[in-house]
Amino acid sequence: MFVLGFHFPAEMGNKIPDEKVIEKLSDVDVSDVKEIKLLMGTKDKDKLWLSYTNKDTFLFKALVHYFKEENPNKEQKYMIYMNRYQMSEIAKRVDAADDETMALCKNLDSMEQFRIEVA
Repeated sequence: MFVLGFHFPAEMGNKIPDEKVIEKLSDVDVSDVKEIKLLMGTKDKDKLWLSYTNKDTFLFKALVHYFKEENPNKEQKYMIYMNRYQMSEIAKRVDAADDETMALCKNLDSMEQFRIEVA
C-alpha cells in the first residue's frame, strides 16, 4: 500500500493508521520553508493562488514532503489527485482544529488542477 508516496507492507492492509504516516513524515525538514503556494486552476480557466503558512500542521509537512520529493531543482510541481486526497483526508482528522487547514482541504478535495511551489 502506498500513502503519500510512502510504501507500507502488504500485511498492514488497506487501512494504514494516521500515526504510521505521520511517523514517516517526522524527518521532513520544513525549516527552510516559510510559505506554500498553490496554483489552483488551468490555463483555460481563471487561476487562483492559495497561500498556506501554518507550519505546525500535518498538512504543511505533507505538502513540503510532496514538493521536495524527486524535485532537486525545486521547480513548480503538478499535484497528483490521489496524493492531494490522501493529504486532505488525514489532515481533516489530525488538523481539524485549524481553520486555515480545513479551508485548504476543501480546495484540495475539488477536481481542479493544482501546482505547488514553496517559498
